[in-house]
Amino acid sequence: WYQRRVRGAVFVFKNVHDPDILYLSPHDSVGTTENKIKLLEAFNGNWKNHAWRNIIDTDMPYSDQQLEYFNRDPGDRAPIMDALIQRVKDEEKEENKKNN
Repeated sequence: WYQRRVRGAVFVFKNVHDPDILYLSPHDSVGTTENKIKLLEAFNGNWKNHAWRNIIDTDMPYSDQQLEYFNRDPGDRAPIMDALIQRVKDEEKEENKKNN
């Protein structure tokens, strides 16, 4: 099957197949059944508080900036992305100054 997300819509083509694509089973990053239950209960109970994101131990938890992005409605996320893009551009400009 093939999927394409376009502005909230999803197109699924069930009869489009590529025999050269190797199917890989997904990695089970949650692990135990107990953790899966905790994750589902936390997500279903209040997905907006992000407690479910902390069920899995990780060396790289979400940053405050990422959580701010997730906490906004999709239509209100553009200012965060604009600020991030501007920061990257500014960093590139500074790096170019150092190299020239």
